[in-house]
Amino acid sequence: MSVKNLMFMLATLFAATVSQAATMRCDGGIIATGALQAEVLEQCGEPDSRQLTPQHIDPDGYPAEGSVNVEHWVYGPSNGMVRELRFIDGRLVHIDSTRR
Repeated sequence: MSVKNLMFMLATLFAATVSQAATMRCDGGIIATGALQAEVLEQCGEPDSRQLTPQHIDPDGYPAEGSVNVEHWVYGPSNGMVRELRFIDGRLVHIDSTRR
């Protein structure tokens, strides 16, 4: 594979990754995927509900390799819109907005 083809593939991958960033408007501003939980709390306040799925702990008391903490936060419904946020190890990785 030529360097030119490799650079094209990397540029395409980067563009696809950047375009997938989701945002959410709150009273305190706009948050986007990649934000920390503290930043989301500062901008949007406490969610209406939270659900934590903790990382797996081995019998010896250590976190299992590759295990992560996952949190789901829900804001709303507000004017019929519900926003669901997913955090992995404290970082926002997904925003889903649905009308109910």
